[in-house]
Amino acid sequence: MFFILIALSLLFCFIAAVLISTFLFRPPRGRPDAAPYDPGDIPEEVLGRLTKAVTFPTICTQDYTGTDFAPFEDFIAFLAEAYPLFHQTCSLERVNGYALVYRWKGMDTSLRPMMLTAHYDVVPVEEGTEAEWKYPPFSGAVAEGRIWGRGTLDIKSQITAHMEAAETLMRRNFVPKRDFYFVYGQDEETGGRNGAYKTADYFAERGIHFEGVLDEGGFAVSGVIKGVAATLALIGTAEKGFANYELTLEGEGGHSSMPPAHTALGNAARLIAAIESLPLPSRLTAPVLRLLRNIAGEMGFVTRMAVANIRIFKPLILKILSANYITNAMVRTTFAATMARAGSAANVLPQKAQAIINVRLLPGDSVEGVSAYFKKIAGKLKLPLTVRVLTAEEPSQVSPAEGTVYRRLITLIDEIFPGVISSPYLVMGGTDARKYYKVCDHVYRFTPMLVTNEEKDTAHSTNESVTVANYGRAIHFFIRFIEGFDT
Repeated sequence: MFFILIALSLLFCFIAAVLISTFLFRPPRGRPDAAPYDPGDIPEEVLGRLTKAVTFPTICTQDYTGTDFAPFEDFIAFLAEAYPLFHQTCSLERVNGYALVYRWKGMDTSLRPMMLTAHYDVVPVEEGTEAEWKYPPFSGAVAEGRIWGRGTLDIKSQITAHMEAAETLMRRNFVPKRDFYFVYGQDEETGGRNGAYKTADYFAERGIHFEGVLDEGGFAVSGVIKGVAATLALIGTAEKGFANYELTLEGEGGHSSMPPAHTALGNAARLIAAIESLPLPSRLTAPVLRLLRNIAGEMGFVTRMAVANIRIFKPLILKILSANYITNAMVRTTFAATMARAGSAANVLPQKAQAIINVRLLPGDSVEGVSAYFKKIAGKLKLPLTVRVLTAEEPSQVSPAEGTVYRRLITLIDEIFPGVISSPYLVMGGTDARKYYKVCDHVYRFTPMLVTNEEKDTAHSTNESVTVANYGRAIHFFIRFIEGFDT
């Protein structure tokens, strides 16, 4: 009886501690009635500059040497013509031919500069889908309160918003306290190896290190997480890595009328099935943990309780997140078998089978570690495996959710998108931002526009567009970001 009383007392204390910490937990709450900043009427000449920017088909191909750079040259010439004061005030260095590095010299060059970056290459329009566009994809049409076309959302609009903001301040005779660099890549959509990588080396070789880097990334977006009604302003503080692995299995050749127990292709299928069923362990990285804490106030009591007592309920939270393929990608390195090839005829045993596994790496995992993991799984199946890494990018480091740049972002988000919940998050795809960690520890990814989840997904798809109001907000955001950075 004595021990039962002790057990009940401990259970009571445990429940009380959990409930107290839950009630004391005060995550931010969104205000659905709060109205975003209204930019008012946008002058036609301002809209005209973005619409003209969209008309240049700056499509960078996977084979960089095969890229048609004539539209790139035309786009660069257009910028000089459209923004004369910006080009008179800023110096321009073209790195590796087409990466653009503008420097707006500040009053105190002893301070570390700030970088605003984006890219001006765009993805191609999928062949056969042209007729599905409401307005031609390179028209830059202004209709229905939107600017339409490839690059409006990803991300020529950010380049022209930078220059509109800078020219507005220059006309006011404003001079920033520190240098501002405006850096634009030409091949972000194909990996950035000829653009952002080269400009990062350019800065490193000259000993230029930045106070902060701000690139494209998360939006102020609604409907992005199931069960969360509030609008979230997602600030990317890290990116997953990616790699394509070629897995090769050898087998016995010969006639298919006398097959072994498993052909090379059969063994490849066994290996793929094992890889899919044996994922790497799930983990909570710093950006995801902060995101969970920030959105917990929008969730039910049980979720809020679990997040408030994360040390106790972490296994449960990870299990819940792992059950959905979208949230699963937030907490683990993912494996996707995307291609396979084997054999030369239906009645010939293949001597070799190959599979391509696309991997998205969680910060803390590595390209080499995943290679070793694949070999470990093959070893358990007693399969001799050859692993070749075709392309790879390690996960980025994690930028701190604090400091001058991050606080400036939070302040402006609250000003321009009142009522939203600002939060760090883990970027699932890739941006040019990751290349700049060699010259900066505070690298962030945020596009100052208010979109729905459906609008966000048009960036690489049909009917890419941005609202006129959002474009006005982006310009205002960058005006305020630059003029108030050191005040």
